[in-house]
Amino acid sequence: MKVSLDKINNKALELSEDISASDWDMDSGDVKFVDKIHVASSFKRDLGEILVDSKITTQRSIVCSRCLSTANQVTEQNFKKNYSLSSLGRDLNIDPDLREEVLLNFPMKNLCKPDCKGICPNCGVNLNIENCQCSKND
Repeated sequence: MKVSLDKINNKALELSEDISASDWDMDSGDVKFVDKIHVASSFKRDLGEILVDSKITTQRSIVCSRCLSTANQVTEQNFKKNYSLSSLGRDLNIDPDLREEVLLNFPMKNLCKPDCKGICPNCGVNLNIENCQCSKND
């Protein structure tokens, strides 16, 4: 999202944009973005700074790190940042900072649900779907 500094004043300027995940190179082996990344931002000029308050909404398909099933997730995150007017040119491009925020908030392990039971290491049964018979046979 690129905004001309001439458009930003002491009243909040509200903008929204849908960004393709491929434009930000976001997809990976275990995370695929299903829909565009929605960004709603508010820009305000205050004492030599531009205050930016953004809400980022994503829909992604993940491969669970425990059970290897695929799950769809909707994530929302808020991002606030101040930009010094003295360090800016004529425009403010917040895309690199928003992209970094989304990447930094990726979980270390993707889970289909917080209490995922995973896969039995002996027989490979998905413990979320059925009970394992290994312990009964041992």
